[in-house]
Amino acid sequence: MTRRRSLLAVALVVLALVAGGLGACSPDDREGGTFDTTVDPAECGLKQLDAAKGPVKIVFWHSLIRSNAEWLQRATDAFNASQDRVQVKLAQQPSYQDTFTKYKAGLQSGDLPDLVQMEETTVQQMIDSRSTVPMQACIDADRYDTKPFVPRALEYYAAGGVQRAMPWAISSPVLFYDKAKFAAAGLDPNKPPTTLAEVKEYSETLVAKGVAEHGITLKIAPYIYEFLLAKSGGEYVNHGNGRRSRADEANFTSETSLDILRWWKGMVDSGLALNTGADQNNIDHLLALTNGGAAMTIESSSAIGPIEAVLKSGDFGDLAVTTAPLPSLRGGGGVPVGDGALWLPNASTPAKTAAAWEFTKYLVSAEQQAALSIAGGYVPARTDATEVPALTEHWKRNPSYEVAYTQLVEGPVNDATVGSLIGDYQATRNAIRDGMIRMIRYDRPPKDAAGEAKGEADIAMQEYNDRVGG
Repeated sequence: MTRRRSLLAVALVVLALVAGGLGACSPDDREGGTFDTTVDPAECGLKQLDAAKGPVKIVFWHSLIRSNAEWLQRATDAFNASQDRVQVKLAQQPSYQDTFTKYKAGLQSGDLPDLVQMEETTVQQMIDSRSTVPMQACIDADRYDTKPFVPRALEYYAAGGVQRAMPWAISSPVLFYDKAKFAAAGLDPNKPPTTLAEVKEYSETLVAKGVAEHGITLKIAPYIYEFLLAKSGGEYVNHGNGRRSRADEANFTSETSLDILRWWKGMVDSGLALNTGADQNNIDHLLALTNGGAAMTIESSSAIGPIEAVLKSGDFGDLAVTTAPLPSLRGGGGVPVGDGALWLPNASTPAKTAAAWEFTKYLVSAEQQAALSIAGGYVPARTDATEVPALTEHWKRNPSYEVAYTQLVEGPVNDATVGSLIGDYQATRNAIRDGMIRMIRYDRPPKDAAGEAKGEADIAMQEYNDRVGG
């Protein structure tokens, strides 16, 4: 049996443990909430790529849509035409969730790509599957310089001192607000709120002046809660957000968490905030900016491009929607990254792994990171991308695009701002989502709702850890 097939067999066994609870693995090879932290540069396959006759063909599963997907196709065509060693075929997936489901099925069927884009919530499970070649292997083999990368962007996708994946199409939530409504209410349109208390004060003014029915719209989206918590200095789960050792308890009942939940409920109960529900496909919080329902909302920076395209249609009158850094309890703070990173499945041949690494280097280069940011509002993962003239000029013309990058490089780099490693991340998110629904819809006190959510999340995390021997 070849080494690659052996690794795939191991991945299948671990996947069965993760999904079905067949038993526990030995914890001896685990460090910092991960499995084996050893790195073998030979796994990157650079020598095999050099020895290949003719171009090595690889498949890349991605989840970009609309204008971003169109950009990726153009960039891939340019890459394929620029050299004769690697040829890339794109395979667009409907969503991150669909990609992860298909990937897990592929560990059994053998239908796997050579490069795959995964969202930030899958990091611990991808590590536990033992189904990838760590990007660190290629970084070491190729002596690749990671110094230009934004520290928090790199560190989110690292564990146990090993770079597991490369940050690529990343984003973070920002505050969207209408300068025209601010001015109409007598608020300085160039001084958006920086604390949650100021969001309340601004909302009171906007409503009192009759400029908007509500000050802000708040969608019950767990990631918004997570980022508010991180920027306020709170850790989502225990053990250093799962980075010191495996997370097995949620921090939903911490004072920082409860302060955020109390603010959220108070805003909705008072009518200063409009609750637009928990449907992830619901865009009512954005539509409220266009129909006088509210002057502010919170959404991912990757929505900047689509929002501007709608506003340019001219169908919504005198709107001047722009962005500002995400507020926090006391102002300041830092945010983790959201969205996608690039992973190398180890079921590929060494030559294909090296070919996928070559394409990865192209996608995360300063020039391509700048181009992706221009295409749809994603945040450059590296600092030197901000020196690319096209992006510099784009940010001058459209300053709202720069905000998410600025807040990503500002503030401390610590366990709260690097982000969480959680085995059953989705169950943890579902728990706080359901708790917030009970808090808003059924008027549960924040402390009670948070306690119930913590109980549900703790059980899910502990059951996952039991399955993988954590």
